[in-house]
Amino acid sequence: HEARSCSTFCESIKEGSGILPMDTYLDEDFYNLALTWKDTLSDSTCIIIKDEHDMRWLETVNPLWHKLLTEAGVRNIVLFPLDYNGETLAYMWALEFNADNTVKIKETLELTSFFMASELANYRLLKRLEMMGSMDMLTGVKNRNAMNNDISDILSGKKDIDRPYAVVFADLNGLKRVNDEDGHSEGDNLLKMSADILREVFTGGEVYRAGGDEFMILSPGTGEVELAKRIGLMHARAEASGRVHFAVGTYIVGDDGDILTAMRSADEKMYSDKKEYYELHPDRRYR
Repeated sequence: HEARSCSTFCESIKEGSGILPMDTYLDEDFYNLALTWKDTLSDSTCIIIKDEHDMRWLETVNPLWHKLLTEAGVRNIVLFPLDYNGETLAYMWALEFNADNTVKIKETLELTSFFMASELANYRLLKRLEMMGSMDMLTGVKNRNAMNNDISDILSGKKDIDRPYAVVFADLNGLKRVNDEDGHSEGDNLLKMSADILREVFTGGEVYRAGGDEFMILSPGTGEVELAKRIGLMHARAEASGRVHFAVGTYIVGDDGDILTAMRSADEKMYSDKKEYYELHPDRRYR
């Protein structure tokens, strides 16, 4: 429902049946069609269309779906929603079967849909937990745990990154002052605004909230010229916001470099830039 789209989880089509794969019908309008099935179900647990009489009934209650089924050459169908905790996660159906087996098919799908709904709900929960374990929930960028895992994978060779690549440390100047004077909610807004700027500028890269007001960016396939352009755009976006001020340190890793050296150097440059910023703007000091 978040993406307002449908996809085929799995299907099996008997050879020679003339039934086309579901992907044939999954255009932008199919999601809206699927939404109509809830009303067609009404208070029932399933929809059973087993003969022409039932198809005529379907034409009166859901002409759009009836038209699609007719054009697809479908004469009968049993459809079940895969519901879990009051939410419909998917639909399961069988069509173009021997009508004498309707009751058996209904009972089989009823049992299968129960287990499938439970499995899908568990799968989705694990995906959400996985996302929460790797994402900073305030800013929406990756968190320190994800950063450490990615760095470990790069060092071990599990993860490839196009060279040359840039390592960027960006620290948000003046966050403590905002928190003290305007409250932590305003400080949170400033962090979110900063993360949005970094995501927009470093498209194709990974943005991590390393901790507190510090971000790290990995920008693959980025040389000196491209990096200078992106850093310039980052400062321009920050200045345009009227609130965001970054201290920045960068390092480009070529064919022979390594990420740990790059991180140390970029971090040192960032703190040097931060020191220079507060020397120029003592009124904005965070302490």
